[in-house]
Amino acid sequence: MIAKLACKQLRRRPVTTGLLLLIIALSVGVSVFLMTLHQGLQKGLTLATEPFSLLVSSPGSQHQLVLNAVFLQDRPLPNLPYEEVTALQKKEKLVKSAIPLGFGDSYQGYRVVGASRDIFQLKAYQSSAPWLSFQEGRPFEKPFEAVIGRDVAARLHLNVGSTFESTHGLLPKSRHAHKGHPFTVVGILKDVQGPYNQVILTPIESIWEVHEHAQKNTSTPKGNTTAEPKRQVSAIMVEPVGYSQAYQLASQYQSRKDAMLVFPAQTIIQFFNLMGRGEKMWRPVGASLLLLSIIIVIVTSYLSTLTRMREYAILRALGASEKQVTAIWLWQNGFLIFGGTLLGSFLGFGTCAIVGHLVGTSTSVTMPLTLSLPAFLMLLSMGMLGLLASLAPVTVLKKKLSAAESREL
Repeated sequence: MIAKLACKQLRRRPVTTGLLLLIIALSVGVSVFLMTLHQGLQKGLTLATEPFSLLVSSPGSQHQLVLNAVFLQDRPLPNLPYEEVTALQKKEKLVKSAIPLGFGDSYQGYRVVGASRDIFQLKAYQSSAPWLSFQEGRPFEKPFEAVIGRDVAARLHLNVGSTFESTHGLLPKSRHAHKGHPFTVVGILKDVQGPYNQVILTPIESIWEVHEHAQKNTSTPKGNTTAEPKRQVSAIMVEPVGYSQAYQLASQYQSRKDAMLVFPAQTIIQFFNLMGRGEKMWRPVGASLLLLSIIIVIVTSYLSTLTRMREYAILRALGASEKQVTAIWLWQNGFLIFGGTLLGSFLGFGTCAIVGHLVGTSTSVTMPLTLSLPAFLMLLSMGMLGLLASLAPVTVLKKKLSAAESREL
């Protein structure tokens, strides 16, 4: 009965009720969004880097290398000679596998990546299934066969048996098409929950042959057609035998000036550290919004108390006790605070889901949405603090009612 009466009182003032709900919801929503976005992005980036234990490339920016090789973004670093792959493969005590990667071409905006068949045996963990498994078809076996990611197949409507011609560079509508070298789709990958949903894999010999043909047609002088072209790679995926072997291998590259070795996980940790600084900046902002919403609840509740004095006086005249009037007030504030918190949670998670979808569409980085313990505690404390804060207007109400009763006497 008291709860129904409290709800009726709130419905009679829709503007005030809606304003309070909106203020609480926005302040909670911003905090939930920031916390969920940070955790989702962290999990998504970590999941994307798991198959990449080590990367070797020519000297340059570590971040550029990780963006290019792991996330299929940015431009590749200068090439390395293929002899680097051979040298790594000979270090059997340190290296389990060394997989060459060749970048530079694309089809309809999706990266064409040259690699060896060993990439289909790669595992994120020794006990897990292969990183790349097939939804349909088989691995490539010869040049100009292609294995495409799930997103490529869905968005470009490609099936096993489809053919296409790549273009030089990364622009979707580049004029530098490699004519006369069609690729045939022989396999479609399952969801890898990462950027390689948007990859087109082919034997690295395909990349060499396409560019050798292009160089002969454009820049090779007459009389030099018999020169042996240099075979190069953009980066090398290295799977070490173990952790200690990985650091032994890293120590060998520290003194080299013609190549560098990168731990992608460490690069992501550096990125998270930068994000952590941003999070520390936003936490006071979120806390200020929460504090502001509580203050507004108190002030608005106090003002609404003054406007409801007649109604509560009528309730007391009809026989309602002081405890019943207090209960009505607490029910009203409970509806506002917990309703606003719930609405804000939906707003925060909903906005984060939209951002995650946009990020996933453009980069295929999966951002899982989870309610972490800090976020849950924040929502719970928000509700409890707001409800405790509502006791102040209740005290004012009691004093006003007592003063009114004294004047009547």
